[in-house]
Amino acid sequence: MKQFSRRSFLKTSASAAGAALLSASPFALNVIRAQGDYQGKFVIMSAGNAEQNAGLIEGIQTQFPGIEVEWRGLTSERYAELFTASEVAGDQIDIMDLNGQDLRRYAVGGRMKDLSSLSYLDRFRPVGLETYTVGGTLWALPNGGISGFPFFVNRKALDTIGFEGDPESYQDLLDIAPDLKAAGIAPFVHGGQNIYLWPIWQFWGYAQSSGNNAVEGTYSVLTGDTKFTDPEHLAGLEYLYRYAQDGMFIDSVNSMDTDAAQLAFTEGKGAFWYHHSSFVGTYRTGEYPNLDLSFIQPLRSVEDTSIMRQLPGGTGAAVGIYANIAPEREEIALAILDFMTSDEMTALRNESGADAVSTNVNVSPSEDPLALRYAEIGSPAQITYLDWYWPPEITRAFQEHQQAIVAGTETPDVAAQGIQDVLDELYADGYEFVS
Repeated sequence: MKQFSRRSFLKTSASAAGAALLSASPFALNVIRAQGDYQGKFVIMSAGNAEQNAGLIEGIQTQFPGIEVEWRGLTSERYAELFTASEVAGDQIDIMDLNGQDLRRYAVGGRMKDLSSLSYLDRFRPVGLETYTVGGTLWALPNGGISGFPFFVNRKALDTIGFEGDPESYQDLLDIAPDLKAAGIAPFVHGGQNIYLWPIWQFWGYAQSSGNNAVEGTYSVLTGDTKFTDPEHLAGLEYLYRYAQDGMFIDSVNSMDTDAAQLAFTEGKGAFWYHHSSFVGTYRTGEYPNLDLSFIQPLRSVEDTSIMRQLPGGTGAAVGIYANIAPEREEIALAILDFMTSDEMTALRNESGADAVSTNVNVSPSEDPLALRYAEIGSPAQITYLDWYWPPEITRAFQEHQQAIVAGTETPDVAAQGIQDVLDELYADGYEFVS
């Protein structure tokens, strides 16, 4: 089963396509060969795996003869843990290819180099540069697609119960849930065992309960002006609680990993799946006879219909240079960073992931119908993942308490207090939010 949207495409075609692009592109002819005398291993610590990035790896090694890329796929879930282990062991680290969630941790922690003075920043959409600027300094470059987490829909599941159109509110879901269950279809599947994914439920929930002021409200709570126990934040947890208490999740959701959730959804055992938009690429390269894929914005859980149904997303990977890179590899790292974020390499990533919007101004995104749908209804309603602002301790607190809410061992008010307690402890230890 294909878990990652880019995996199959890159494995079968990106290497050849990348070679063709390199041979014909102005970048390939004009890139500064700044590697000096350095030859040998070059380490990229990435949230993605090597198979996903086969075309890029081959492109780097073709463009920079004598360089051997060691691509360490740490995954988003274990990036911090495995990166720390590498640092402690004194391993070679050159480029950091991060989930944007982790950027703030490493930027304020002195682990990344300042990229503010690079000469080619006009290649990127301003929103990406703004997102990866912390404390007035640009620490990473946006790379890939501007994408996010919609509610995926299996139209065949809805057809089974004779439901036409798209549900818009939680009440709509409540109305059709009995018919879905009677047909042996869970309303929602979710990789609940992957604790990393639970905060996405808070992102869309708080976006609605805050009156579409989720980012501003997050700044407010992190600076101590408001609290996670305030009604607007608590409401986001209460929405999740309702989904769980009303039986909207597939049985044993907290024991289901991402592969299992994808399998259940593609086999028609779930009507909805809250997952990343890159699944469109997986869908296009696979065969799923029980799945007719579409997606919607998160369902409305507030009565005020003027409030947008926003979905969380990000501005591609955050790619930067390790602050303590060995001096003899700093020049080549700058050249490789330029190459990794070039229009040519970004175009490959956008096409393979069916990205609706590219991080690069001059790169045309995918023309896939679902990518175009995301550009129409997803991107205009997208907000930045809130855990890109939270300190990692708060992210962990949400993960653990949300999983407990779904398991039925905590109520939302207890969870909110637990999360606020963690923030209060951070304040006591000298934490200060840096915008």
